Amino acid sequence: MTASSAEPFLSLVGLAKRAGVLQIGQDKIKSLLAQGEGLLILFAEGAESSFYRSIVKGRYAEKCTIRVLGGISGSDLSAAVGSGNVKVVALPLRSGFAASVSKLLAEGGIQFE
Repeated sequence: MTASSAEPFLSLVGLAKRAGVLQIGQDKIKSLLAQGEGLLILFAEGAESSFYRSIVKGRYAEKCTIRVLGGISGSDLSAAVGSGNVKVVALPLRSGFAASVSKLLAEGGIQFE
């Protein structure tokens, strides 16, 4: 993915952060999943960690949609949300942001791994 094709996605993620809808980090995401919240979980490219494996194979897998963003690094994601070292973010599935991000990812050709 080129930087220009990722720009609309990263802008929307930044807007979701400013709106207070975006959840950042493993602990916050785990907490929301434990509360029964359905989430769109977005992992930066190369972020296949033990947390990723636990979500994919864990008991919360049916409550969420999981995507690894090919071509979007952790530093790209960090810059978009204005935080350091961001590898995973999430949006509630009930939010309009999750629907918009999903649509944008499908149209933009961002690779899912």
